[in-house]
Amino acid sequence: MTDNASLPFELSTESLGAWINSLSALPAANAANQLNLVLKQLTRSNGTAANVLPILVNLTPLTLHLSNGLTNAARSETDIATNTKALKIAKLAIQLLRHLSLAFCRTVETKQLDTSLTQQAIFYALQLVGYCLRSTALFYEMPSTTLWKKSGLLYTIAGELQLLKKPVSSKPQEFKLQSTIEAVIKRNVLFALSKPNQYSTTEISQLFQLANRHQDRLEISKTPNPDCGFIWNLGSEPSPIPRTNSTLPRGSVYINCLGLGHALQLGEIETELNSNMQTKLALHLTGYSNIFASVAIGPPMPAHLLEGFVAVSAHLQGEEKLSKIMNLSSQLSRGRSLARDMSLVPLEHEKSFYKPLNASIISFPEHGTNLSLLRNVSKQFLVAESPAPNCSTGDIGLLCREQQPAKLVIVRQQTLYEDVTLILLEPIIGNITIHDIENAGDSNSQKAIVIGMETAQPEVLLANGKYTVGSKIKLLYGNTLYLKACVESTPWLVRFKAGVDL
Repeated sequence: MTDNASLPFELSTESLGAWINSLSALPAANAANQLNLVLKQLTRSNGTAANVLPILVNLTPLTLHLSNGLTNAARSETDIATNTKALKIAKLAIQLLRHLSLAFCRTVETKQLDTSLTQQAIFYALQLVGYCLRSTALFYEMPSTTLWKKSGLLYTIAGELQLLKKPVSSKPQEFKLQSTIEAVIKRNVLFALSKPNQYSTTEISQLFQLANRHQDRLEISKTPNPDCGFIWNLGSEPSPIPRTNSTLPRGSVYINCLGLGHALQLGEIETELNSNMQTKLALHLTGYSNIFASVAIGPPMPAHLLEGFVAVSAHLQGEEKLSKIMNLSSQLSRGRSLARDMSLVPLEHEKSFYKPLNASIISFPEHGTNLSLLRNVSKQFLVAESPAPNCSTGDIGLLCREQQPAKLVIVRQQTLYEDVTLILLEPIIGNITIHDIENAGDSNSQKAIVIGMETAQPEVLLANGKYTVGSKIKLLYGNTLYLKACVESTPWLVRFKAGVDL
C-alpha cells in the first residue's frame, strides 16, 4: 500500500488547498503530471476512507479542468498516432479521469464509509467514468474493461443499499444534469451503446450531450423483456444481446432503447446531430426493426455462414494459399521448359475446403450455419433467417452463396420471428487480405485481416485483445501496421483504422 506520507500534502482540505494553489504557477502539462502522480497514489492510499473522500471531491474540479484542457490541446494536433507529444498528452487526459474514478471506487471498496458517503463516492466515481469514456472515444482508444467492471461493482453495491434512485447533490457543474446514481449509469450505458468511436470528434461530443440530456428515456431492469435488445453483464461494456437463444450471466442488466430510438426517428427530441447521423443512431437503438420489417415475401436464397474470427481467418488463409498455387500453376504451365502436365494443383482436401474469395462458390464449407437470405429495402445490410444460428452479434463471418463471391460480414443484430431467427449482416467493403502477425505463435487468433491495404485508409480486424492507438502490428513477411483509431470493439474482434509502414 502507498504510505500517505509520500503525498505532497496532508489529508486535510487546508493542506490540499495550498498544494492546489502551488500548481497554478506551473504550465498545464506539468500541473497535470503532478496531479496524475497524486491520483495514482490515492488509488492505493492506506488512509481512512472518510479522510480520503473529501480530498478526492476537492480534486474533482481541477481534474476535470486539466483533463479538458489537455484534450483540447491534443485534438488540435493532426495524426495523433504518429505524434509522440500529442499521444502523451491524450493519454494523460484519459489517465487523470481514470485514476480519480478508481480512487473514488477504492473508498467504496474499503466498506469504511457510511451509507451517505458511499452514495456520494459512487456518484462521483461513475460520473468520472462517464467523462473518461468520452475522452477515450475522442482519442479513438478502446474502452476500458476495468472501468466497466468497476461500474458493475458500484452499480451492484448501490442496488444492495437501495441508493440507485436516491437524489445526490454535487458541486461540479458537469455533474448537474444527473441527480441519481441510476441516471449516471444510464448516461454512461447510452453513450457506450451509441458506438461513439465510429463518428467524428465533433459528433462524439454531440453523442455525449445527447446521453447527458436524454438518458432518462432509457429503461434498465434485471428482468428479461422481449423489447430489450441490449445487455450489460456488469463485467464488460454494454452490447447487443449476443444470441436469441443464449443464456445470459446472472444479474445482467437488460436495456430497452426503443423509446429513445423511436423519439429520434420521429424528431420528438431536439439534438445537435445531423439528420443522417440521427437516422443511423435511431436505427441501431431500435434494433434495426425497420429493416427486419421490410423483408419482402419471395423465394429465399440459400447461403452459408462461417462464423468466428478463428474459422474465418483459417478459411481466408486457405483461399490465399490456393490462389497462390493456382497462379504459380498458370505461370509454370506457360513455361517453355515444362511439360503441360507438370503444373501444380491443390491437394484434394484443399480443393474441397477452400473456395477463392473472388471466385465462384461451388459448395459450402463443412463448418458453420446454413441459412436463407431474404430480400429487404436496405442497400447496406443483408437479412438472413435460420432456425438455429451459431453466430453471435458483433462477431465476424464469411457469407458463402452458390456461384457468388464470398463476402466478409459482421453480425449486427438478431431477432426472433415466429420459429426462426432473423440475422442482420453488414458486408465489409474492400479488398481483403489475411496476414500472420510476427512473433504471435501459430494460433489462428493471431492473424490480421486487412481491408484495403492498397488504399489511403486501410483498416485491420484483429481478434479481441488489448490494443492502443500508436502501437504497431508487425506482419510476417510484410509491412508494419500502426494503429490510428479504434472504430469498433466487441467481445470477438477489434477494428482499427491503420497506417502502413513500408
